[in-house]
Amino acid sequence: MAGTQTQQLSNDLPRHDDGATYVEFVVPGSTCEASFPLCTTPVAINLFGAVTGYYADINASLHGFVRAPLGAVTTFDGPGATCPNYFSICTFSVGINLQGAITGYYCDAVTCHGFLRAPGGTIIAFDPPGAVLTIPGGINLAGAITGSYYDANFAERGFLRAPDGTFTSFDPGAVNGTSPTGINDAGEIVGTYFDANDAGHGFLRAPHGTLTTFDPTGSIYTTASAINLEGAITGSWQDASGVTLGFLRSSDGTLTTFDVPGAIDQTVPSAIDPAGTITGYFQGTSGLHGFVRANDGTFTTFDPPGSEEPDSETIANGINPAGVITGWYIDPSFIGHGFLRIPIL
Repeated sequence: MAGTQTQQLSNDLPRHDDGATYVEFVVPGSTCEASFPLCTTPVAINLFGAVTGYYADINASLHGFVRAPLGAVTTFDGPGATCPNYFSICTFSVGINLQGAITGYYCDAVTCHGFLRAPGGTIIAFDPPGAVLTIPGGINLAGAITGSYYDANFAERGFLRAPDGTFTSFDPGAVNGTSPTGINDAGEIVGTYFDANDAGHGFLRAPHGTLTTFDPTGSIYTTASAINLEGAITGSWQDASGVTLGFLRSSDGTLTTFDVPGAIDQTVPSAIDPAGTITGYFQGTSGLHGFVRANDGTFTTFDPPGSEEPDSETIANGINPAGVITGWYIDPSFIGHGFLRIPIL
């Protein structure tokens, strides 16, 4: 269906002590409970501030939403989407481009399919040839979509869906699966592939199809999360002691690893903007917190003002070219909320 539009429930929160302004919002019709706090979960934001993600209904089943820059929220599901059980997936958004086109996947009574939701609300379902299950990972300015699909042998392969609807499949030497997670406006694709031991490794696919694989030195598991227009890639990696750290791979291939000051066991980057600013979350002594890593390597850590204290849980998922971050947090009642973090320029 095209969707239902409602005015968001939001509060313009006072400027927090990290020097940013926060906007909190909950998708109307979402239902949260302490055992399932993911009622409103933003995942991506475009230049104009439009946000997409998913929300949970009273049965903890997931549906898609888009929040317009001025705050109106539209909810939607893919054609034929069904949620038969508690915590089942009807529709799961993963990315939004400059024009407001959204991609993700939805599940019917048989399997899950990719979708492209046009800015006007029309939804097109798609599956690469031979797919029995389709999981998109990202969309770029031109409307090209990348992601993974499972074939009849349930082998996971990467795909590129061109704006004209044609498909190209690819594997960077993977044995146990290829999982693309992002595509930039130049058509470069980034993601993770899995070897015979199910260890993850990063890969970069050039627009003409050349595949480059990479791992930070000492990594036993690499997860590539996002790529910007300049070709800079961010993600996380795990060392031999089991600690998860962040990395930045520059367009020339130089790898820089980092850990948020004060992090315990994990630093998980999720997105990168055109200037090279990275956002994500990290484990601290008092829970999970958001972070911003500027392109000069300096860090700012944050939690929205309404987050739970003393054990916070803040997950930053997306950042746009203006540095506005979106994600979700849990309040003292263990209820989840979406947020925008607007920097002071």
